Amino acid sequence: MDSEAIYQALFEILKSKMDGVVTVSRRLRHFNNVTADERPALFITQGNQQEIPVHGLEAKIELQAEVYLYIHESDPVTPPSTQLNTYIDKLRQAIKPEFPEICEYQTLGGLVEHCWIDGTIEVYEAVENMLDDQGIAIIPIRILTTN
Repeated sequence: MDSEAIYQALFEILKSKMDGVVTVSRRLRHFNNVTADERPALFITQGNQQEIPVHGLEAKIELQAEVYLYIHESDPVTPPSTQLNTYIDKLRQAIKPEFPEICEYQTLGGLVEHCWIDGTIEVYEAVENMLDDQGIAIIPIRILTTN
């Protein structure tokens, strides 16, 4: 197992399949440091790793990542969640299995057993005098592999 190759594969899949995203990076930037013209922005961070030994077999390893999505909505009438929902749905589509009729798992090009969204997607939108025209989503990703 090459954990760096796995995280890079996730990055490359999201980068190539998330149409309309202006900024994509594995280096998280604070939302206040991402200008409106750099948005929509997508940042992928590495999370915890859990190793589960299985007697007589290779250990199960679960890797975690978080995807931070920042948008800017300049229209004062349109809620930022409209744009956030669009990009969250694009992310869901990006990590669906490529050939579900053959394999029902996203394998990141054969590097892992499965990669999926796991848990609560945190959404923050346009709090007056705090986020104003911004929307932020934090999407938890889980990756299952073996050693």
